[in-house]
Amino acid sequence: MSPKALLDFLRRELVPTPGRASATLRLTLACLAATIPVMTHHIPHALIAMIVMYLVTQEDVAATGLGSFLGLLGATVGLGLALLAWQISIDTPWLRIVFFAAFFFGGLFLKRALTLGALGSAIGLPAGLVMILPDIAPPSPEVLVEFVLWVWLCVALGLGVNALVQLLLSPGDPLVLLQHELDTRLAAVEQTLRRLSGAATGEPVASLDTLAIAGMTRMAALLKTSALVHPWARERREALSALITLVDRLVTAARALELLGAGSGGGMDGARLARAAEGSHVLRNAFEERRRPRPEEWTVLATDETLAASPLADIERTLDEIALAVPGPGAGPAARPGLFVPDAFENPDYVRFALKGTLAALICYVLFIGFDYRQIYTSVITCFVVSLSTIGSSNQKGILRFGGAAVGGLMGLIALVYLLPNAESIGGFWLVFGAGTAVAAWANFGSPRISYGGYQTGLAFYKAVFQGFGAAASATVLRDRLIGVFFGLLVFGLVEHALWPVRAADVLRARFAEMLRLLAGLARAGDGHHTAVDVDAWRRRISQKVEEIQALIESSKFEAGAEGLDALQKATGQAQIVFLLLLPAARHRRVEANGAVAETLDAAAARVVGDQKPAELDLEGAVAALARLSALRSAVAPAP
Repeated sequence: MSPKALLDFLRRELVPTPGRASATLRLTLACLAATIPVMTHHIPHALIAMIVMYLVTQEDVAATGLGSFLGLLGATVGLGLALLAWQISIDTPWLRIVFFAAFFFGGLFLKRALTLGALGSAIGLPAGLVMILPDIAPPSPEVLVEFVLWVWLCVALGLGVNALVQLLLSPGDPLVLLQHELDTRLAAVEQTLRRLSGAATGEPVASLDTLAIAGMTRMAALLKTSALVHPWARERREALSALITLVDRLVTAARALELLGAGSGGGMDGARLARAAEGSHVLRNAFEERRRPRPEEWTVLATDETLAASPLADIERTLDEIALAVPGPGAGPAARPGLFVPDAFENPDYVRFALKGTLAALICYVLFIGFDYRQIYTSVITCFVVSLSTIGSSNQKGILRFGGAAVGGLMGLIALVYLLPNAESIGGFWLVFGAGTAVAAWANFGSPRISYGGYQTGLAFYKAVFQGFGAAASATVLRDRLIGVFFGLLVFGLVEHALWPVRAADVLRARFAEMLRLLAGLARAGDGHHTAVDVDAWRRRISQKVEEIQALIESSKFEAGAEGLDALQKATGQAQIVFLLLLPAARHRRVEANGAVAETLDAAAARVVGDQKPAELDLEGAVAALARLSALRSAVAPAP
C-alpha cells in the first residue's frame, strides 16, 4: 500500500461517525476510574484491567454486560483449571507443556464450537499462559499462585468498573441500535437517490462510502445480542439477518450509482430514481413500526422493462426483496441458541483450526525458551488471537495487531521520553494517560477494518506507562513486544499455509453451496414425512450457515484475488428471501410447487461447487415462484 493510499484509508476510517465520540468518552472515563484503586492500593498487573475493558465494551449495555459476565466466568474457570494443573505438573516441565497444549487446543476448539465463542478464548488463553509462567517468572509456587490471584483480581476490577460506567452512561438497547443502523443506511440511500433525481436534499445523513466500508459486521453483532435478550428479535432472526444482507447490498449498489453520476447514461432516469427513493422511505417507515409494507403502500419497482443490468436496476430489485424481508409476524417460536453450534462435533474444520493454532503456539514456546528470550512470550498470545477460520481474517488481524503495537509503542515512547518526566502530579499523569487512551479508543470504535488495531494501540501504550509505580524509564518492553508479535505472526503464517490452508473466498463458496442444499431439503420438508422438529433443525442449521457466509464475505475482502463477492452477496440475499418464504410452507407441510424450487436450489449448489462464476447464480426465479404461491401470499401482507 502506497503512503497516499494509507493516508486515504486512515482519513476514511478515522472520521467521526454517530456514537463514536460518546463511546470513546465512556471507555476513557472507565480506564481513568480504574487507575484510582490501582494506584491507591498499588495493584500489580494493572495492564490487564485496562485491556479487558477494550475487549468487552460495546455500544449497547446488553452486549457489554454479557461480555463482562463471560469474561469473568471464563477467566475464573481457566485460571482455576491452570492452578489444578500446576498441582500435578509444577516440577515436571514436559507435563506442563502437555497441559499448555491441551488448554490452547481446548480454547481454540471452543472458540469455534461454542455459540458464544468468546467464552472459549476466555478459558483457554489465560489457562495456557499460566502454564508457561514458571519459564518466565521465578518458579516459586507461592509467587506464581499470588500472580494468578492478582490477575483474576485485575480482570474482575476492570470488568466491574467498566460495567458500572457503561450502565450509568450507555443504557443502549441492541435492537434499537440495530434499527438505527438499518435506518441510517436506508436514509442515506434515499437521500442519494433524491439528489441524483434532482430533488433538494438536506445535510447528508451519512457517507455511503463509510457505510460500505463498515459492512455487515456491526449489524450482525447487534442482531446476535438482540436475539439473546428480545423474544421479538429471536422469533424473527432470519428476517432480520436477511434484512442486514440486503441493506448492505443496497448501500453497495447505491454507492456504485453515485460514482456513475446522474448524467452517465447508467440506465437511470429521474422518475425511476424518485420511485426508488420513495420506496426507501416507505421501507424506513414500515421497519420503524416493525411491520411489512401494506399492499397499498408498495409497488413492485423491478419490472420486465427495467431488468437491464445497471446499478439502478440492482437497487430496484434489492428494494423489492427488502420489502419481503421486513419483519412481520414471527416465523414460529424460536428456541434460544444452544451452548454449541449445530455441527460442533461433526465439522472436522474445528479440530484442524485448533491444531494449527496450538502447533504454532508450541513452536513459539519452545523457541523462545530455547533461545532464552523469554521477553517475547507475546508470540504465543499472537498465535492464539490471530488463529481465525480463514487466511483472510488472520491476515487482517495480524496486520492490525502489528500496526497497532507499532503505533501504541511510538505513543508510549513519546510519553516515556517527553511527557511523563514532566508530569509532577497525578493530574499530569492522568492527562497523558487519558490522551493516549482516547486515541486508542477512537480507533477501537471504528469499523472492523481498524478496530482491533485500536485495541492493540492501547495495549502497547499501557505497556509503556504501566511498568510500575515509580518513574518508568525503559523502552525495552516496547521493543520486545514488537519482536514477539512479529515472531508469532511469522510462525503462525508458516503453519497456516502449510497445514490445511483455508482461503475465505473458497470457504465462502463451500458454505454457500451447503446453505443451498439445506434450503433444498427445507423445500421438500412439506411432503408430510418431516415433523416440526425436523424443520426447526433445518432452520437452525441454515441460520448458522447464513451467519458464517456474512462473516466470510467481510473476511474475503482482505484476501488478494477475491472475485465475485458482489455477486455472491446478491445471491445470499436472494437465498435468504427463499428461506423466509419456505419456512411457513415447511411448518404447515405444504409441498405445492416447492419440488421445482428444490431442484433449482440443488442445481445452483452444483454450479457453485463446480467452479462456475458466481454471477451465473440467479435465484430470482425461485423467489418469484414462491412469492406467487397462494399459500404464501400472506408473506407480503401487513402484520396483524
